[in-house]
Amino acid sequence: MDVNPDLLNLAVATVALIVSAVALGFSIFFWYRQFRPIITAMVETHHGGNEAIAYDLIILNSGSIPAKNIKLFVSDQTALEAALGAGANDENKGLWLACFEPSRVIRLLHNGARTSCSFGLTHRDPRQSFWIAQAEFPIEIEYESWFGKKYPREVNVLQIADSDSFTGGMWGPPKTLALVRPSK
Repeated sequence: MDVNPDLLNLAVATVALIVSAVALGFSIFFWYRQFRPIITAMVETHHGGNEAIAYDLIILNSGSIPAKNIKLFVSDQTALEAALGAGANDENKGLWLACFEPSRVIRLLHNGARTSCSFGLTHRDPRQSFWIAQAEFPIEIEYESWFGKKYPREVNVLQIADSDSFTGGMWGPPKTLALVRPSK
């Protein structure tokens, strides 16, 4: 069976064109998914001690471009209420849950940047603890890209835990060893 060389060249060229077009499509798809802000939130230890742990809420942009108009929402009010300790009075709620107010907007967060706010504490005495240790509740984050594209609300679960140690145990600060030289 004879194969026409012109037909064979046309088939190879067509397959190469199709493969190139698919590769270009994948490149554009993955570039589009990568070229965006990625906003996440976490609870981080501000200061820990043997009586209490103070927390910060950290908002981080780990994407490749700045984000703007970032808003935080509590997505499950019941879970939030279950995470609050006995020390969560109205004054403390006003201070430490202000980040969820609709009027609070982070106008701009550069890529690789983070911002924070105070976010309550856990205390050895449960009557003074704003949060219940190890409690979790979901929040939603809404934001736009630098170029104005709006991203749908993304769910992020916050856990009230000591970020300095995921098990709760850690060594204290390093001690300086002094060398004692025997006197002559």
